[in-house]
Amino acid sequence: MKVRDRLSLQFTFMFAILLMIVLAGIFILENNNRRISFYDKLEGRALIVAELYLAQDNMSQENFKEVLKKYPQTLSHEVIRIYNDSYQPVFIKEDSIHWPVATIKQVVNQKKIFFSQGDKQVVGLYYVDNSGNFVVIASAIDDSGKESMEKLAWIMSFLFLGSLFITFFLGRIFARITLSPIINIIDKVKIIRATSLNQRLEVGKQPQDEINQLSITINNLLEHLEQSFQAQQAFITNASHELKTPLTTMMGDAEISLKNERTGEEYRNTIAGIIKETERLNTILNSLLELAQVTTDNSVLQKVRLDELLWGVVDDFGNKLNPVKVEYNLPHDDTRNIIQGNARLLFIAFSNILKNAYKFSDGKTITCKLYGSENGTIVSIKDDGIGINPTDVSNIFQPFYRAQNAYGFPGSGIGLSLADKIIRLHNGKIEVLSELNKGTEFRIIF
Repeated sequence: MKVRDRLSLQFTFMFAILLMIVLAGIFILENNNRRISFYDKLEGRALIVAELYLAQDNMSQENFKEVLKKYPQTLSHEVIRIYNDSYQPVFIKEDSIHWPVATIKQVVNQKKIFFSQGDKQVVGLYYVDNSGNFVVIASAIDDSGKESMEKLAWIMSFLFLGSLFITFFLGRIFARITLSPIINIIDKVKIIRATSLNQRLEVGKQPQDEINQLSITINNLLEHLEQSFQAQQAFITNASHELKTPLTTMMGDAEISLKNERTGEEYRNTIAGIIKETERLNTILNSLLELAQVTTDNSVLQKVRLDELLWGVVDDFGNKLNPVKVEYNLPHDDTRNIIQGNARLLFIAFSNILKNAYKFSDGKTITCKLYGSENGTIVSIKDDGIGINPTDVSNIFQPFYRAQNAYGFPGSGIGLSLADKIIRLHNGKIEVLSELNKGTEFRIIF
């Protein structure tokens, strides 16, 4: 079932319940008013009969004539009985319809009673007269009132069914109007393909509107997909190029060596070149494997002390190329120095950033700091090397990307990309502060 039809049915169902409650309430109130009104009429009839038989000597001639005019105006199936203090019928003979002594006593005790007996409504009055005290009981059937209530029930039934019919079609129109923005979104998303991920949905002027929130969410998703596709395309292009270069070099050296007889020294040089390119190729492949596995290798989580991790990375490099200065300004709360994560992956991330500092600082001192701030716990790795061009800073975390001034140095352009993925995997981020020919600082913020 389509959402439009389901919304129409749900809207109709809720309206049906509400309308049924309202109509039932009106019917019950109207029926109650009818009963009360008929009891008032019965009470009036009982008083008229009592005045006719008992109060003639206490009334003026004009008032008694008014009573005589009202007396013939009987109610449907009207039966009236009058009883004295001895509970005996007077003035009107009893036939098959008579009232038990218990009912008469109840009227004497309560002075006035109202009750129903089957279809009949009954009123009992205790009438005090100078000739004695009497009980007047009148009963009748409200045929006209019941007929009116039946007509009202039929009218309400037709109104109920007609209202549901109209409500269903109004609900369909309402659902169509409500869902039209979503239908437009569906139509636009259907035409978006991998080659047209740059397209975006229109967003209205009210950002809090749910439809606009949906459009914004889809646009964000398209943005991520576009970036992923672009990164994947760049990765494939660069990876193929990076893998082809050492393979081409190795094949070229081998083919040249085989064309003519060479001296032993020349063969050794060729083999050394092939070994060098093989090592380079092995490094690239290992980096690619680490890059591919980094998002799935976060299952082993443990508490990692950042100070110990930083010392471990520095010790692993030793004094290979540059002196390393390590500074700590740890927060008083020692727990801020501990994060939940994968120690092996974090070690790789820190090592790759420190390796870059070694590579581009040309023997100058490298400073590693660990300190706390309002933003969190920060690991800073700073060098005084060649720096990064501002136009390259935003691209250095892309796989295989290398800045223009980095081509004279060995590397594959994967290390920083791998480090960025690992840090983001641990809910951290990397900030880069750099100036050409003055150095670069990487701030890893947890």
